[in-house]
Amino acid sequence: MTTQPTQTPVAPSAPDAGRSPSLLGRARGLELQEYALAGVVVLLFVAGAILRPDTFPTWDNIRNMLTQASVVGVLAIGMTFVIATAGIDLSVGSMVAAAGVFGGILVDSNPNSLVFILGAVAFATLLGTANATAVAYGRVVPFIATLAMFSIARGLALLLNDKLPVGLLDLNGGSFGQPGAFSLLWFGTGRLLGIPVSVYVFLAITIGGWVLLNRTRYGRYVVAVGGNREAARIAGVPVRRIIFSVYVLSGLLAGVATVLLCARLGSASPVSGNLYELDAIGAVVIGGTSLAGGRATIVGTFLGVLTFALIFSLMTQLNLSTEVQQVTKGAIVLGAVLLQRPEARY
Repeated sequence: MTTQPTQTPVAPSAPDAGRSPSLLGRARGLELQEYALAGVVVLLFVAGAILRPDTFPTWDNIRNMLTQASVVGVLAIGMTFVIATAGIDLSVGSMVAAAGVFGGILVDSNPNSLVFILGAVAFATLLGTANATAVAYGRVVPFIATLAMFSIARGLALLLNDKLPVGLLDLNGGSFGQPGAFSLLWFGTGRLLGIPVSVYVFLAITIGGWVLLNRTRYGRYVVAVGGNREAARIAGVPVRRIIFSVYVLSGLLAGVATVLLCARLGSASPVSGNLYELDAIGAVVIGGTSLAGGRATIVGTFLGVLTFALIFSLMTQLNLSTEVQQVTKGAIVLGAVLLQRPEARY
């Protein structure tokens, strides 16, 4: 006769029970970094108000700053998911240009906002899918795969319309109904309660990205793949599918960014989106997402986008040259990476 071992009742675990001290430390450190970055945003705004009291804190300047930041912000949300898996996407700026020109060609003879939006988003998603296939199933290093797409997409942007921009001012209306309402240009110049429509789009994508990363199994899988790919595979995580999906998501959001940019400019240019990938990566890195993977924060990315927007708006109003702004941008990104160095895996 065998006896069953007795089991001692276990008390309900606390929310942090079962998590290793290192993981708890990283999570709390990330929260502190987000609070610190929020403080930086406030200080930058105060500094701008002191240095340029007549122009910097005005509603018009804030509105313009947020409108410009929304394009890079949408790209940065997608980049957060890619970097969370220890990947990188160097092609999003070129995809913005190629998707815009492709959408412009579609509506060249039949001005229609819906056709442009769907065409641009679909083309950018297709390019993102090519990246995803190369990285996830072709096992090409993300840096090389997306660097190749950086060149391919930019070349397509130049080839599709013989290096010429495509005017989109005639798309004011299309199949969306009343002229001026919910048209392509409405996404660039329209306002709701005095706030640009593009800002609402950026906020909606930010909120959606936060929920996806922090409140779904998919988000946990993304972080797990970036933290330890082999352990994630052993635990049953579909590693290749997760990696595939983040590059497709990055391409999809590049398409959304294309719509916002072309709507604001009223045209699609083959040279648009230049260095947007660096702006997106910079915002993600200073926001606290680890380039080594396994740690990501949508809130930090959002604050990183605002930080860059404030810095470059202030430098523009101080009449600093573009060269100085580029040097400053590189120095900020380098400093953020150096702060992450103890966590990097070599």
